[in-house]
Amino acid sequence: MQSPGFLVILCGLALAGCGDWPNVVDPGGNVTSGDWPKLQPLGNLGGPPGSAWDESAAFQSLETRAAQLRLRAAILSTPLTDQDSFDRLRTLLSQ
Repeated sequence: MQSPGFLVILCGLALAGCGDWPNVVDPGGNVTSGDWPKLQPLGNLGGPPGSAWDESAAFQSLETRAAQLRLRAAILSTPLTDQDSFDRLRTLLSQ
């Protein structure tokens, strides 16, 4: 036996197919008639347009972030046995 929810969804989809398409105005022109946008590296998103992207600095900041996340994971994986260990964990995480 089929569930009633499945039948409701099936009937709703069948009725949705019976509707008319909305009358949308043609924007005119070709969608690809303009120039493609210039792609920029993600490192430039916060800086002024046209600024150079320092790949070594971005890689170092990525390594630093990864090291911080590994340290946080190691801290969070320690077992909590009492209130003192919980307080130590909270102190370590707030640094």
